[in-house]
Amino acid sequence: MFNFSTAYSQKITTQEIDKPRDGKSLVYILRTGAGPLLNFRIYDKDRFLGALSGFKYMVYECDPGAHVFWATSENRDFVEANLEPNAVYVLNAEGQMGAFIAQVSLNPLNPNEFRDKRTFYQVVKGAKKQIYVPATDDKTENIKSGLEKYQSLKTSNSKKIKVLTADMKFQNADKPAKN
Repeated sequence: MFNFSTAYSQKITTQEIDKPRDGKSLVYILRTGAGPLLNFRIYDKDRFLGALSGFKYMVYECDPGAHVFWATSENRDFVEANLEPNAVYVLNAEGQMGAFIAQVSLNPLNPNEFRDKRTFYQVVKGAKKQIYVPATDDKTENIKSGLEKYQSLKTSNSKKIKVLTADMKFQNADKPAKN
């Protein structure tokens, strides 16, 4: 009985993550923060990836290169990404209090930052995984208005568009240690 309870009381400190197929990129999209009952809709430019609610994360395999990821709720938030092949990246769709419903802040996570590594570790350890499956929903109007907003921000050189750089690759979701 002692061995049984000891085995199950051990804390997980190392966690493997999914890897992309050869020549592809993999993006983990986490869902954290306020408004856990609300869906945040996630897009890759003109492709609807799905809705994330609660304490979940999505795994999305795509072609490497330039991408514009965005999330929408009461607002829209954008991240420009330049993805390398055979690499794993992480975005966090974080809920924040909004005027009427939760707002979303889509943030690239940096594997060199303790807080970002801890967030990735905690979500992969305890959240439900959601695999990207192409949606059949017609999101034409949402996509059109979202991309118009992105283009408006881009034209005005807005600092609101965040950047996920090619070197922000995650190797694992291990529990981070403070240095």
